[in-house]
Amino acid sequence: MPNLSQKKRKRMLEFLQKIKEEHKNDDEMLIALGEIESELNAKKYGLVWEEHEEKVDVQMRTHIPVFTEVKEREISAAPEKPYNFLLEGDNLHSLYLLEKTHKGAIDLIYIDPPYNTGKSFMYDDKMIGDDDNFKHSKWLSFMKQRLSLAHKVLKDSGVIFISINDYEGAPLKLLCDSVFDESNFLGQLTWESTTQPINAGKAKFSLQKKVESIYCYAKDKSKKKDFLLTKTESILKYPHEGKYGACRFEIIEKSDAGGYQRDTMKFSILGQYPRKGKRWQIGLETARELERLGKVEVINGVVKKAVYPEDEIDKQRYVPFWSHLTAQDAGTAQNGKEELNEVLGNAVGFDTVKPCQLIKSLLSHFSNDLIVLDFFAGSATTAQAILEMNKLDNGNRRFILCTNNESNICSEIAYPRIKTVITGKRADGSSYSDGIPANLKYYRTDFVPRDEEYLSDALLEHIAEMIQLEHGVKIDGSKYRMIMSDAEADLFFQNAEEIATVKALYISKNVLLTTEQREKLNGAELHIIPDDYFLFELKEEAHV
Repeated sequence: MPNLSQKKRKRMLEFLQKIKEEHKNDDEMLIALGEIESELNAKKYGLVWEEHEEKVDVQMRTHIPVFTEVKEREISAAPEKPYNFLLEGDNLHSLYLLEKTHKGAIDLIYIDPPYNTGKSFMYDDKMIGDDDNFKHSKWLSFMKQRLSLAHKVLKDSGVIFISINDYEGAPLKLLCDSVFDESNFLGQLTWESTTQPINAGKAKFSLQKKVESIYCYAKDKSKKKDFLLTKTESILKYPHEGKYGACRFEIIEKSDAGGYQRDTMKFSILGQYPRKGKRWQIGLETARELERLGKVEVINGVVKKAVYPEDEIDKQRYVPFWSHLTAQDAGTAQNGKEELNEVLGNAVGFDTVKPCQLIKSLLSHFSNDLIVLDFFAGSATTAQAILEMNKLDNGNRRFILCTNNESNICSEIAYPRIKTVITGKRADGSSYSDGIPANLKYYRTDFVPRDEEYLSDALLEHIAEMIQLEHGVKIDGSKYRMIMSDAEADLFFQNAEEIATVKALYISKNVLLTTEQREKLNGAELHIIPDDYFLFELKEEAHV
């Protein structure tokens, strides 16, 4: 069949070329015609939308995002464990910086982005309502930037889960196909988010939604590890007594009628042929091997195969990673709301909180030493789920959470929740639990003007935050030290006591250690502070 769109486009481009020839000396006209030509040659299949620019994009033209640690919010309750991180600010800025510290390093991402329902999606500090003609385009522009950065920080073996509802579900699928590639789509999960029907008004007689979707993509399906599964109790039975002990006797005959008829499957086994109207369902070679092994017997005049436990060692059964997550196994939104209220000790008023068990259900199919990123962290369900799973299986999962502080959700909801789970004490001093020892650093996104006179020095003030984030440590001047000059290095290596306590040294590339100094480290880790934290920005400004 002819491609009508292609034929029409060809005619338009040919006509456009004629116009170009007629105005070949008019630069302004040629620029305008070139833009029209680009649009005609633009993408013709897939997701197409009106792209929008956010204020946070514009801000990065004149300012460089950095992290500033809020030191009074540090939690240090597990000295030998690495740090987790809570990053307050626009997640686009956080992801921009995470690309520098964690490019290709994140094992798993879970996000629960705003659903754009006309009352939950803020864009450029304005709530996007149903009357906005570009509500879908703005949401897609918003998501594309963040998912593109998420793709960069994922390991090649990494996986991302994205919760979504029907309103933006279809556009999100096409967007993810573009960012992660359709071939890396692992499946669409459904989560039973509610078990409570609406029994009032017109909604009672309408189609009531019981599930929400979770899209699952691999960074590279060919490099993704197999999902971990739970073994089931054996349902294999051995009720009979065979030549070698407990076994199960199985019939090896089947019908010889119609399409099943096979004369070649009617030979002697233990001196017997199949009964009338029957034929064997095993071949001659297999039958002779079973005879040799003594694993066929005549039972009540019928030849049967004896199956012993050792014959089925490789038949271990597993609980599948089902694409449907039931309320019983993964909890509901109501459970999530109750969990949050219980941790904080008061009714917060959130109705769309994901339950910890949902996150745990996803995490249970991965190893227990992951780095997990949630850049729509909200009330920090992901953090609580990870901490509780680590306590359960002595795991080493770490989390990096990003969230803005809209309505003080980061400082007054997410942070207190994490602190309460770690310490076991609520903000009011009341007891919540025994606590789960862990460490946390709290960063806030900040900015350095690109026209700063001493830009390099200004950015250098935020290097410690980047090192801590990348390595999950605290630059404490003792176990973990940062050395930025030869003078600092000389002073450090003169003190044997300081050398003995150091576990890792982070050194500027401009500091040159002698062979003697390196030998004095005696097994301590040595890291050269990478140029690429802010090298691109410095080069960019140098050429302005």
